[in-house]
This record gives sequence, structure tokens and C-alpha cells, in this order.
Amino acid sequence: MMLTFFRDNRWKALALSAALILPVAGCAEKQAPAFDLGSTIEAESCLIKSSKKVKNGNFSGGKGVGSISKEGSMVSFAYDISSSAHYDINISYDNQGEAGTLGLFVDGHFFTKVGFPSGSGTVKETVTLKEGGGNLSFRYLPGDGDITLDSFKLDKSDKKIAMVVAPHEDDEILGFAGSIQKTVANGDIVKVVLLTNGDYFDKDLGPVRIRETMKALEVLGVDKSNIYVMGYGDIIIQSLYECSDPNIVFDAPSGYDSTYGDPSSNLYDYHTLDTGAPAKYCYTNFKSDLYNIFDTVRPDTVFATSEAEWHPDHRFAFKIVKEIIESLNKDKGYHTTLCEGVIHGENLKWPYKLETDDKGDIKIVEFSDPFPSGGVGRDWDKVTKITLTDEEVLLKKKAIDEFDTQNNGGANFDGNSEFNYAFCKRDEFYWVYEY
Repeated sequence: MMLTFFRDNRWKALALSAALILPVAGCAEKQAPAFDLGSTIEAESCLIKSSKKVKNGNFSGGKGVGSISKEGSMVSFAYDISSSAHYDINISYDNQGEAGTLGLFVDGHFFTKVGFPSGSGTVKETVTLKEGGGNLSFRYLPGDGDITLDSFKLDKSDKKIAMVVAPHEDDEILGFAGSIQKTVANGDIVKVVLLTNGDYFDKDLGPVRIRETMKALEVLGVDKSNIYVMGYGDIIIQSLYECSDPNIVFDAPSGYDSTYGDPSSNLYDYHTLDTGAPAKYCYTNFKSDLYNIFDTVRPDTVFATSEAEWHPDHRFAFKIVKEIIESLNKDKGYHTTLCEGVIHGENLKWPYKLETDDKGDIKIVEFSDPFPSGGVGRDWDKVTKITLTDEEVLLKKKAIDEFDTQNNGGANFDGNSEFNYAFCKRDEFYWVYEY
């Protein structure tokens, strides 16, 4: 059975209108004209905080909003739709400095840092808008530039969104690089959520591994703007999940007790971007962060590591992802396809090291039965496989090359290189659940 990456389009054509609210001191709120799907929304007509309107003869309407360059500065507008769906927001801008970013929030939660090349033009971002309405806002975040916004235009999107949930930096490549490539080649979007910073052996390792994953995903065509760094501690997901008090704060083996990212790459931890401050390592924060990411992005397909693995971070990551999806499905009518893949099987020889021929070229073979562990059986006869081309396997290998700490990191990582490259197989496999 071949994997269908995305469910059939369940969304009917929707009529969209955005009501823009401009408060007037001492008066009742003034409601700006409604905007239909495809209409242009002028930035200067939006709710503006700690920013200022500027004249620009090249802008539609001759004005825009600039000085979105300090904490608290924002441009925001409202939307109202009858059912959740993906939309493209086309953002016209002017940027006289170097290429920069600006935070995009959907319904009050961080969605992405939108990239703006130097000069003037239009960039597009695909977002999920929710039934019953909400708001979109552009906010200054740490690491952002000084971008002047001209106007916005909302159109129904034909793109799908896939999300890969990785317990550690490299899991998204080992288990799902082929699926990532096929999704990107189809013109769709891949988001990657990094749950921990993989810093078990070294407190300084987290930012390095984040940069490695960023480079590996770039090899596969995924921009760093689509990476969510949750920034929690390595090897603590099980402890967080099983703790009797979800608010107890844990120290990770690295010594950290709060989320962090890699500011040098403009990849800050999600909680800091979403709330303005890091999160302590407790289950309440961990699950809330992941829930908010899922609820904001609403991916059509989710790839996650298996409950049937020996590695506790992988097992319990799957449990939490499954619970969040089930909760959103029950409470908010969210539908997705969950794909469960194995990376750490019980048999330590699996997935069997990469072999080469007399010329040094790799022998591309299929995976064998992964011998699931942890007392959670999976029926190999019911597995769904996708087939990778030679080019896709070789590109997966090139992405794995980027994980220098894991391939060449010294005694703590003995055997990792053989293990990592063993995933350069002809296929990738999942157990698939529909919600």
C-alpha cells in the first residue's frame, strides 16, 4: 500500500471577510469596511501599536506602516470565516536594510518569522484560519529587522501542510527525509517541531544540533522559518509525562531547566517567541506549547516517532502527540492523518548498516521488520510504505552528512554514524491513523 500524504480536500469554498477595528480614544470602537476574499487590506487601516504610518508613493494608498522595530510594536487585523481552512496571505512590503524577518501571529499564537528580502516586493505565507474568526498580527520579535508593511491580501490556498515531530535533532531526517522530499516536490509545506535540544552529553551542544538540523532540512528544501524549536531538555519527556504534578520543574541532564534555542541562527525557542519569556521544564508548559503549535498550524499530515521504540523520548513523544490530536479532533473538529515511524527498534542491529559495492556506491535495499519494543506491538503486515527514488535516497544521505556531532562526535557517539546512514533505504514506513 502506498501512502497518500494528505487526506482528500475536506474544505468547501469559503467566503472570507476581514473586519478591521481601529480604536478611537474616548469614542466607541470604529469598524473599518469589511474585506472579501481577494480584497486588499491596507496596513495603515489596521490596528497599530508602537508603530507609525509612513508615506510611500510606491505603496497602494500611498501609505504603509513602519517602525515595527521594538518590543510591543504590532500591526493587526481581524478575520471571520465559517469553517477552518488554509489561506495564503500575500504581504507587500518595503525593506531598505538587509534581509530581515517579522513575527506572524495567528489567533494570538506565534506562527512563523516571515522572511523579507532586501528591497520592495511581495512575500506569501500559508496560514490556517479558524472557524468563527480571529486575528492575524505582525509583531517585532528578537532577531527581527525593521520592515515597512504596505498591504495584505488573503486568498484560499491549495497547499497542504505536513508536520514532522522530532524528539531530537536528526530524527526528522532519519525517519522521514523521503516523505519530506515528496511533500516539498508536490509544492506543499513541511513544518518541523524539535521537542528537545539533544543536549544530554554537553550543555553547549543544543545550539550546534539546531544548526545541524537547519542545514540538513535546507538540503531537502525546508526553510528554517518552518522549524519550531521547543527547546526542552534531552531525556526528560517521560519524566514530564509521568510526573504526578504537571507543574513540577525538572532539571535536564544538561543542567538546564528552561527552554532555549539558537539566537545566532534567529531560531529562538517557541515559548519565548509565543509569550516573551522561556518556559520552565514542566509538563504543563511542554504540552501547552505543543498543543498551541498544533492548534495554530493544523497540519493535514503528522509524522511522529513510534510508541513501539526503546527510546523513552520517542515513545512518550508519540503518546503526547496522539493525545493532542485526539483532543483537537474531539473539541474542535480537527482532522489529520498521523503517521507513526520507527527509528529505535528493539534489535540493536536494526536497521542494519549501510553497505557499499566494489565501486564504493551504496547498496540501496528495503527495511526489514523493525522488531518493535516496549511491549507495544505493531503488525508489520499492516505497515504503509513509500518508495524512494535513487536520487531521494542520495539526498537523504547528503542531509545526514550535516549531523557532524552525531556522526563524528567522539566516544559518546560511537556507532552513531553506521546507525544514521543505515536509514538510507529504498523505503520509509509508517503505521497510519486517520482522525
